Amino acid sequence: MFYRKFRYLVIVAISTPALAAPTTGAFHSIVNVDLMPSDQVEGEKLLANYRDQVKNDPNVQSIDLIQQAGDASNHFILTETFASETAYRRFIQSEAVRRFRTALYPHLGSPWDERLGSEQLR
Repeated sequence: MFYRKFRYLVIVAISTPALAAPTTGAFHSIVNVDLMPSDQVEGEKLLANYRDQVKNDPNVQSIDLIQQAGDASNHFILTETFASETAYRRFIQSEAVRRFRTALYPHLGSPWDERLGSEQLR
């Protein structure tokens, strides 16, 4: 029971980046996802279902799931674009995102690696 509660707290912590002043304009999330090779099939299903569901979310402008070529086919890059940082924050607080991350967590071979930013070079 303790482990389950602890695991939930860890998932919430990695699901919610540190709060900062919101940016204006398009906001991007790039996540490096490494699945355990033994869990790759189940992890791929979760990622593909998430991608397909998120395409219908009004907060998301675009989403891509890229699988690494070669011997590291259990590595993925998930890119998401939002209209604003506020839209991103609203999105990650949704029950659907929390359910996805909770379901994916046991299949990860490394910690959730999410990079956030907005376009600066024009």
